[in-house]
Amino acid sequence: MPEVRLGVMVYSYGRNYERYDIEGVTYYLIPTASIDRTSKKQIEACRQAIRNFSPDLIHIHGTEHSLAKAVCMANEDGTRVVANIQGLAGPYMRYADGGLSLWDKWTNITLLDFYRGTFLLNAKRSFKLRAECEHYVLTHVTDIIGRTQWDQAHVITINPNLRYHFMNETLRDSFYEKPLWNYDRCKKHTIFVSNSGSALKGAHQVLNALPIILQQYPDTVVNFCGSSVMSNKLKDLLRFQGYHLYLRRLVKRLHLQEHVRFLGSLSETQMKQQFLDANVYVLPSAIENSPNSLCEAQILGTPVVASYCGGTPTLLTDGQTGHFYRYEEYEMLAQIVIRLFSINDFKELSTKEREIALLRHDREKNAAALKSIYKELNTDN
Repeated sequence: MPEVRLGVMVYSYGRNYERYDIEGVTYYLIPTASIDRTSKKQIEACRQAIRNFSPDLIHIHGTEHSLAKAVCMANEDGTRVVANIQGLAGPYMRYADGGLSLWDKWTNITLLDFYRGTFLLNAKRSFKLRAECEHYVLTHVTDIIGRTQWDQAHVITINPNLRYHFMNETLRDSFYEKPLWNYDRCKKHTIFVSNSGSALKGAHQVLNALPIILQQYPDTVVNFCGSSVMSNKLKDLLRFQGYHLYLRRLVKRLHLQEHVRFLGSLSETQMKQQFLDANVYVLPSAIENSPNSLCEAQILGTPVVASYCGGTPTLLTDGQTGHFYRYEEYEMLAQIVIRLFSINDFKELSTKEREIALLRHDREKNAAALKSIYKELNTDN
């Protein structure tokens, strides 16, 4: 769409509103004290950016943070606004503690938790302000772009007057390129988990399943993307939040030190290599909408096991393009992984995964879908 002129409002932790023109795109830096609380200064900066750019259409990506609400509040001329659903803070709030017991939340508190207020006890409460921002946005826009039956059900429940537009996402470039996953080249009996940052992401359920898997495959290793929770370095220990401490203690209690690796933050290239190395990719989240990590695993052909939650049934058909289990049932997770470890022919599964993922994440089709949505909204104006 060469005719489109693009302006982008982004968070800034600086104190002043700023504007930059870079390669034909105008960037507006909006001073933001908190991503969860909208401020008068933030609203005024958004108002100034909208006046300066005079957009025909405002497209919000993500509904749950303060900038999204500030944009809606600053839109004094009533410019048409469409919002993309990423996650949904309101529904996520129900699952934020990952099913941890009150005892686990009370007994895993770190210095950083006191400094940042990131206590496991506050896990659900921390979503409350985001849910309030989200509710405001969903009741002050006319159009929503989503991609799963789950997000459609929730946004239409909040605002029945919303017009829902379906559009899939496009993945990072390297995942469309070779090499692809191959059983002969993967590291046998290796599991990859792409997020261990919070209880909601369910890394502890994989740890609970691991002793069962080790009974059949004692050489099993799980690679977690996320903080180095087993590190004894002071700088790492000072960065621990309560969930990191809980994972560290769980690893030790289950005697899994030789079978888990926490890899820290990974680049796009490193993440892809982990998918290629894994015998199985596990998505153990308590709730998700449409996790890109699951889609990236599928487009590479990596065997996938995922918890049945949120929007994942839109992405995966059990037994055909991956395998489902119930989040709480880590015993089922263990048995599915054991069964997959016993298989040496994944040609059919990998082929079907790639077919559905390539269709879902077709870059040209997704771009055409967005163009069609923009034109429809512009015609309505």
